Parts: sequence; structure tokens; C-alpha cells
Amino acid sequence: MLQHVSFRRHFSPNRFLLTIFLFFITLTPSTALSEQLVDRVVAVVNDEVITLSELDLELAPAMEKIKAEVPPEQLDEAITRTRKDILRSMIDEKLLLQRAAERHLEVSDQEIDASIDRILQENKVTVDEFRTQLLSMGITEKHYRANMRKQILRSKVLAYDIRSKVVITNEQVEAYYRTMNNENSSPAGFHVLQFGSAWGENGRSATREEALKRAEQTRDMILAGENFNDIAKNYSDLPSARDGGDIGFLGKDEMADYMWQSISTLRPGDVSTVIETPAGFQFFKLLSSNKDGVITQAPLAEVREEIRTALYDQELKKKFDSWVKELRENSYVEELL
Repeated sequence: MLQHVSFRRHFSPNRFLLTIFLFFITLTPSTALSEQLVDRVVAVVNDEVITLSELDLELAPAMEKIKAEVPPEQLDEAITRTRKDILRSMIDEKLLLQRAAERHLEVSDQEIDASIDRILQENKVTVDEFRTQLLSMGITEKHYRANMRKQILRSKVLAYDIRSKVVITNEQVEAYYRTMNNENSSPAGFHVLQFGSAWGENGRSATREEALKRAEQTRDMILAGENFNDIAKNYSDLPSARDGGDIGFLGKDEMADYMWQSISTLRPGDVSTVIETPAGFQFFKLLSSNKDGVITQAPLAEVREEIRTALYDQELKKKFDSWVKELRENSYVEELL
């Protein structure tokens, strides 16, 4: 949808020429030029465009999952909805990259190399193994590096415009901890963090043995003092990774048997052993429990960083959503899907 913006404020000769060009190719009859035109524009973002082929490339990883999980009669609707969601994400990314250009922020090849080296070291894989895994997923090294460049640039923009403005104080952490200990605000059940390591098309490891090794090494890192939320967010293969592994409060009847057997023997603050599940290898951390009105939780010192990370992520998301909204309002954005 075309957003209402001031023409004078956002007029640009380049954008004007772009609009004329788009209008021209839309009306051009079947000539040699139109016969060669196999792509089309699905969005205009200031002076840049997003093409259908670019959108389809981003959509491809989700298509197999949609086709496998969505009933045939709902397939078209699900694909249309997902396509629109991905396009909006691509628009936001385009706006973010444009902001990076305004800030004169850049990413060097050395920064990309350093990020990839760190990933290889943390996952205990060689360069050849890494390339083999990319090929198995149908991803070229060039495409991977391009995405890595965008991720680093995104991080720089967020650090410049948002992260520096998000501060979580000790008072906020302690206030949140007190609410966890309030039976009126703490749901019944067990507050659990989760980490998962899978293999094949569902995970980052090529084999079952590698997935097990990665889970055990990750657990050792957490026992050594690493932040569970940060580790899960960056390395877990489960959907809960986006929430730092936090799956909230669960009652016994809401857990799979393997999870309950692993959780039931833990005290708040404990980390379980690695177990094998239908989704790969997993382990858990118990933050607190509320059973029959009796609340037990880990000492503040043991969960302080998890609480701080959770509060930080919440505040960061609020500021990011507000920032993107403002960015859109001050930009020329048109969806043509």
C-alpha cells in the first residue's frame, strides 16, 4: 500500500526517473524488450526496487515447509500471506540498508571472514565441512557472504540508532525477579529455558554424532557461565531460539514425557543433561516453579543475566518497531504485489 508522504519532502530526480521507467515498461507492447523482460518489480523503496525473483529467492526456504504442513485447500492462502510477510520484511531490510548508507557504515571482507571464522570455531567445523553443508542446503558461498554482510551491517545500524539507547538497570532486573516470586503474577507450572541441536535439513549439524557433540559443548559453555538466552538465540535449532530458548511456564500435562522426566528432577537454576528427543538433542534450564501455590526459584545471582537479557530484548523490540515505523513514514514505499 502506498504510504502518504509529502511530495516536496521526498521528491528525488532519481526516483522520478525510476517511476517513469516503471510506468514505461508496464505499457510497452510486446517488443523485443518486453520479450526479454522475465522479472517484475514488486516494491519500490525510495530510489530502489525489489523484484519478484528476489522475493521468490527469500520465499524458497519457507515453501517446502508450507507445502508439507498446510492442508491443500489452505495452501494458496498460506503462500500469499507468507509472501506478503516476507516482502514487508525485505522492505524493512532495504530501509535499514539505506539508513546504513546514509550513516556511511560499511562492512569489510575482513569483518565477514572474522565472523565466519568465529562461527566455524564455535561449531567445531572445518572450512570444507562448512562448504559441504552450504551445498547440501543449496546455498552458494557467495550468497552466504552477501547475507552475512547484510547481517553485520544491520547490527551496526541497530547499534548506532537503537542499541545504545537501551539500558536495563539492576533495579529493573530486581523488580522483575520480585514479580516472578509473586504467586499472583507467576503462573502455575515450571518456567523453562530450552536448547536444541538437530542434524540434516532440520539443523546445523550434518550427522547425529555432530549434533550430540554440539549440544554437549553448548551445555558446557552454559555451565561455565555463558548466558543461556544468548547461546540459544544464536545456536539453537528450535523455534524457541528467537526467544532466547524461553518457552515460558508449562504444567506437567503440557510437557512431553521426555521433557518432564528431564525437568522434574531439577531445582531452580539447574541445567539438565543432554537428552535425545524426536527433534534432536535437547537440554533445559529450570528458572522457577509454582506448584500448588508454592513458588521456588533460582537465586537472583543465578538468573540475573537471563532476566537482563529478556528485558533487554523486550525493550529492543519495542524501540525497533517504533524506529521502523518512523522510517517507513519518512520514506517512499509502494507495494506492487
